[in-house]
Amino acid sequence: MKNQFFGDNRDLFKYDLILSVVKGIDQVKQFTFIPMLTEDSGDHGNQIDRKRAKAGFNNGELQIFLDNCISSNVRNIVKINEYFVKKGLKTISYKEDDNFTHINRNHYFSQLRIEYLENALVFVDPDNGLEIKKSGSKHILYSEIRELYENMNENSVLMIFQFFPREKRKQYIDRRIEELKNITKDIAIYISDNVIIFFFLTKNDIIKNQLKEIIKSYVYEYPSLYYG
Repeated sequence: MKNQFFGDNRDLFKYDLILSVVKGIDQVKQFTFIPMLTEDSGDHGNQIDRKRAKAGFNNGELQIFLDNCISSNVRNIVKINEYFVKKGLKTISYKEDDNFTHINRNHYFSQLRIEYLENALVFVDPDNGLEIKKSGSKHILYSEIRELYENMNENSVLMIFQFFPREKRKQYIDRRIEELKNITKDIAIYISDNVIIFFFLTKNDIIKNQLKEIIKSYVYEYPSLYYG
């Protein structure tokens, strides 16, 4: 992700969904944010027209918080910690001030403490999403997902951000779910607004069922979304 996009409509969706998941699963005691932060580019974030938001807009408190960050020109992922702490969530932002690069990726993930992956919603937020044939700093590799999944405990959930590429939607989702299954033996749950997708993985069948109900209710609240 990039700081320049902080607070946009995708973040409104993202952080509201995260709050719903953490609050809805008793076993999850903390939120661990792995932002994979990359340098800002010339393409400045402008998806901030709340009338075009597809999700999260019923959370007035979050919307006001993000709007204030934008109006104050404080577009920095570090700020979201303030919101979650006020909501009573134990929040860990991993390497929130360090830019992620393809060259340093091994070093980046090697310093992730095991306690960050215990009883946690672990959210990985790359610029684009899952690995491709020529992956770079905008992608998380399947080997990294496997390691995160294997190291997290039975009470944790792994959440992964993904942009839709130029590919048929259902075909793409089915392919990615199969690939994630191949590396984790787990069938991912997903939710999408037809532009971005969030994939969820967990080892715990009880948590998986709770997660399905949370996402089902979330889509009921925001009918432009869909899930599976």
